Amino acid sequence: MADPISYPGLVAALLLPWFAGIVLTRRLLLRTGRWNWCIVIGQGYFVGIFATTLIIRLCDWSAAGLHFWGLAAAVALLGIFGILIPSHLRAPDYQPRAAFAPIPHWQKAVVTMLLSLLVWRYLTIVQEMLLRPLYAWDAWMNWVPKAIVWFHAKGLTPYVTPEQWLAHGPDALGYTLGNSEASTYPPTVPLIQLWSMLGARTWDDTRLFLPWLLAALNLGLALYGHLRMAGASIIVSTVACYTLLSMPYLNVHTTLAGYADLWLAACFGLAVFALHEWQRDRQWAYAMLCLFLAYMCSQLKNPGIVLGAIILATFVRSWLNLSQRTELTICLLLALLLGLVLVFGVSVDIPLLGHISFSSSAISLPGLGDFRFEYQSVWPAFTQSLFTLLNWNLIFYLGILVTLIKVVRGGLLKPASNELLVLALTAVFLVVVFQFTGHTQEVLNFVTINRALLHPIPVLVFYVFLQVNRHPSYRSNDNKQRLLL
Repeated sequence: MADPISYPGLVAALLLPWFAGIVLTRRLLLRTGRWNWCIVIGQGYFVGIFATTLIIRLCDWSAAGLHFWGLAAAVALLGIFGILIPSHLRAPDYQPRAAFAPIPHWQKAVVTMLLSLLVWRYLTIVQEMLLRPLYAWDAWMNWVPKAIVWFHAKGLTPYVTPEQWLAHGPDALGYTLGNSEASTYPPTVPLIQLWSMLGARTWDDTRLFLPWLLAALNLGLALYGHLRMAGASIIVSTVACYTLLSMPYLNVHTTLAGYADLWLAACFGLAVFALHEWQRDRQWAYAMLCLFLAYMCSQLKNPGIVLGAIILATFVRSWLNLSQRTELTICLLLALLLGLVLVFGVSVDIPLLGHISFSSSAISLPGLGDFRFEYQSVWPAFTQSLFTLLNWNLIFYLGILVTLIKVVRGGLLKPASNELLVLALTAVFLVVVFQFTGHTQEVLNFVTINRALLHPIPVLVFYVFLQVNRHPSYRSNDNKQRLLL
């Protein structure tokens, strides 16, 4: 029987990480002169919630115990520390920007209508979340049991494979799961659930999963803020926000709390948003934010290790800022090296990482597992998922349209933007996994493929609407302006 819920604790669990994240993100971005409250609030939520999980892991490692109000005090002190950082880090002086032209009445009407539709949609999502118990199979198989055991044990007891569990003696403290691979999954999603459970003092209440709702809303808020910072108009930014937050599959993963995919999609997208700002002005605050979120990707789900590596590789490419010819030469050399590795094979043990092997028939990577290469025809299922099913509205059609416009304008031969490169690398990753390994069935049954496609969706929406409209201020040299909307 679950204990009665503690509402003060639940409210503290929901708001304290948000508060700390907002303070730290604002303090980080303040000196850049390029920030707005939508970016600070949206990005801040994820910074704060991940920092909270790191505090939980630190307290468990130091044997300090998992006592909620002690942890809450540490999170609050993190936010207070951000407020009390010495004043010499304050933002430089800036000149007030010229006022925008008045927004036409028809644009105000469209923005009001879209926001009203989003409010109504998410009220129904809250109703669905609160009135129905969690019954998400993968969540129960992979993530939720860890949080429940940790809640009762008041410690992060280890999870091991069934073979290791059987080999342990009866006095050994360890647990296993129905999905043996889940024992090696990164711990952040169960820690997010554990944080809510510790605050609410119960493990069995649907309100524990409100962080999933906040994750979706803050993703939309950050998308709006970054598009405005990039020069998009209010109406274009609002349409982009509506496009993302109204997608059926994203709504499904907001309601089916317990899954990791919404968090991974949000962090992957937010990292690319920050990378876009880094590319513009080379402000290291945005580089730090980008890399922090890339690391968070690797701590959410095993595919997040690859997605985080994609972010890191794209950041290095942006940092080096090589010429197009040099980049092409490096890509050709890397392709040749990869071909030689696959033909002749490589098998090495790397300290702190583990065993890595490549051959023409299989690949083994620490943290990701072993994959055998076997070509399968999955394109009909891919095509149906992208363009026929109702998971993604029209975003993939819009993506093709934007690409065609770039071809007509001669932009295809220009160096790829970071957003386009991230999308291309993610597409290559998905094709390799689902077409050349044993995951073909997961494409044909439209389960894992749609969850995997959710991860790059925020980046795709950002990229598409970035091409639609840019405000002239984006091209100006005034980098010391704060955009309040």
